[in-house]
Amino acid sequence: MVADFGVKMNKSLRIVSSPQDLKEGLFGQVFLFVFEVLPYLDEAGIMPDWAIRSKLYGTAERDFVVIPGLLELNYNPEIPKSGFRNVSLKKLRKQRTVALGNDWNYISELWAKYFRIPDRITERADKFPTLDGALGLHYRGTDKNKSSVETNLVSEVEFMKLVGDFVGSHPEIRVIFIASDESSFVERVRKTYPDREILSSGDVVHHKDTGHHDNFAKGDHAVLDCVLLSRCRYLLKCQSALSGFAKVLNPGIEAYRISANKLARWNREIPYFPDGYLPKYQGISPGNIEILERLFAGDWTENRAVSEKFGNVFRYVNRDCGSEQQRVPLEIVGRVFGCVRRAMGQCGNPLKRMRPK
Repeated sequence: MVADFGVKMNKSLRIVSSPQDLKEGLFGQVFLFVFEVLPYLDEAGIMPDWAIRSKLYGTAERDFVVIPGLLELNYNPEIPKSGFRNVSLKKLRKQRTVALGNDWNYISELWAKYFRIPDRITERADKFPTLDGALGLHYRGTDKNKSSVETNLVSEVEFMKLVGDFVGSHPEIRVIFIASDESSFVERVRKTYPDREILSSGDVVHHKDTGHHDNFAKGDHAVLDCVLLSRCRYLLKCQSALSGFAKVLNPGIEAYRISANKLARWNREIPYFPDGYLPKYQGISPGNIEILERLFAGDWTENRAVSEKFGNVFRYVNRDCGSEQQRVPLEIVGRVFGCVRRAMGQCGNPLKRMRPK
């Protein structure tokens, strides 16, 4: 099992995936699947090279590679004389995947240790007016918002009522930035708040639309929206990892979710990161509180056992991979990766960070 990794030296590691390995969203799968192995890599002192490919966001000209590309490495991997040895992200995840938590400062620092936003995207974001006092809105009207297994449907009308509730209690808000795949929602906000500055990055292409658009540019746009949302002071959002990652980029943002984060079987009934750990918007007026009661029905916080396990502040916990994904002791994997200090027990207990604080 360990030999499948085919790695002998820590510094020779390159983590790779094929375009067919990652067939879903950029944030909800590609970035998340990478993020969920970072705690192990960090504990083991591994700073690998990466070649993560995506069918939906890569292009043939780039060999479908999106990391690096849509994200850049925040360090320079040392290139060994013998060349890198490839390790499959898919296989690595079977051994070393964790469930990330809500210690946002740790989460943000870990992410920034490995990755940074490409300069071209930061430069585009810098062309927008300052957003440090703005309200960010993310309304996703397509698949994620309509998946009753994962959340509850939020209509445009309901979202607008909740926006009104929030703006009414925060009269200092003069700028609203909108990220949405529904142009009708953007126009609705403009008409409702003619006295506010309404900003948007433009029309959004659905993430599974690969027929008529530049897939890499589609990814750039998604990352741009996340960056802009992260620069806002407040955030109201439907369920979506794109806007959830705004909390990763900026742990200080006051972000609220307005719909349930349900326990899905595909996620082993673990709260969906990062959305599940954002606080629920409470509402002010009775009518909006009633809307929120419906939208939050079935939320993971209603499950007592899950709430006891994941309800406190924690960095990450070990996932139960089950009989089909047996875990290898960290000391063994550490030796395979050449982490001598780990194998000799000189790095302390690697599981300490995996327990809830």
